[in-house]
Amino acid sequence: MIIDVDSAKSYIQKMGHKSDREDLLLTFERLPYQLINDSPTVKHYTPWEDLDSLNLRIEQGISDHGKKELPGYTTISIINNKIENGNIEDFPFNKIVKPEEHKLVALTLALSSKIRLDRSGKFFIHHYNDQNIFSPLNIEVEVSEGNSMDIVYYSESFEKSMNSAVLSATVDKDSSLNLFLVNQGSSSYNFVFSKTIIKGSVNVYIISTGFKESHVEYHSHLDEGAQAYFSSRALGVRDNKIDIKTNVYHEGKKSVSNGFMKAVGAENSFVVIRGDARIDENAVDSSTSIIGRAIMLGNDSEAAVSPMLEVRTGKVITAKHSAAISRVPDDYIFYLMNRGFDRKSAEGLIIRGFLEDEGDNDLVRNMIEDIITRLGY
Repeated sequence: MIIDVDSAKSYIQKMGHKSDREDLLLTFERLPYQLINDSPTVKHYTPWEDLDSLNLRIEQGISDHGKKELPGYTTISIINNKIENGNIEDFPFNKIVKPEEHKLVALTLALSSKIRLDRSGKFFIHHYNDQNIFSPLNIEVEVSEGNSMDIVYYSESFEKSMNSAVLSATVDKDSSLNLFLVNQGSSSYNFVFSKTIIKGSVNVYIISTGFKESHVEYHSHLDEGAQAYFSSRALGVRDNKIDIKTNVYHEGKKSVSNGFMKAVGAENSFVVIRGDARIDENAVDSSTSIIGRAIMLGNDSEAAVSPMLEVRTGKVITAKHSAAISRVPDDYIFYLMNRGFDRKSAEGLIIRGFLEDEGDNDLVRNMIEDIITRLGY
């Protein structure tokens, strides 16, 4: 099992709402990882069975050397299960993410405290784990009418450790949210389940790399006139397995969404970018676009790109999707090496050029550059 059950039960005894948490733990034990696996839209892209061999403990670690700050942002640190700053609530539920939505959501809610953000500002949530433990986190965001908020959730984990986060956001009319979900590991494990209810506008940027196994889900529900943009980027190296799923649901008329998914598979990695853009019956005059692109470096990497489109009304402005995968020809690498680059640097140039977008802000560009540099490219 992912977690040592005795350790989890002991941890719960130190928290409030014990009976609720015990029920959530039972829900985790009861639920399968996935209910249906006979369709490409719900295929098993994450090898969940690998997680069951971890048997991680949950406890507070002793190291705090991983602290980081982001200039201009209020920092909330979660270092080896120790939370500093933030509006912390000892409460095991999330306002819009339900335990039954995923097996690991139930586990995360059972064992986490909740950080609630309900005021305008810029927040850097640094989730760090280097103690080979399970580190859960529950984040609830509310952006009230007329306000704006920037949130960077930055997850780092090392070796056999696993960070797991449930994040929800409600964004009222005439309000905006910029959300960055950045996940970087070193042969570790990672799970993020996020959901937004949007009446205003939301921009979401997702980056995941370096994990032995990582699964990130983002679900956005658009009300009338809502606008949503999302960009997901998966970078796999060595034996990484990276799976990013981004779904958007148009539930109100005249709502607009644009999604771009990119993946790079290098060495022996397996990367997946997928998502479903759905326009419901009542979401007339809406527009959606979901585009997926992937490249592979070398002969041993694998990639899957699966953007899906589901339109339940005959009255839409735009509804489009496309997918493409290509393997980088050796001639490209050879060309760069003939101009003085070693192979790793040549691959790094190609990765940078592919992952970066013209519309990226400085924060996204700097994070991508930092990640690629730390991976040795």
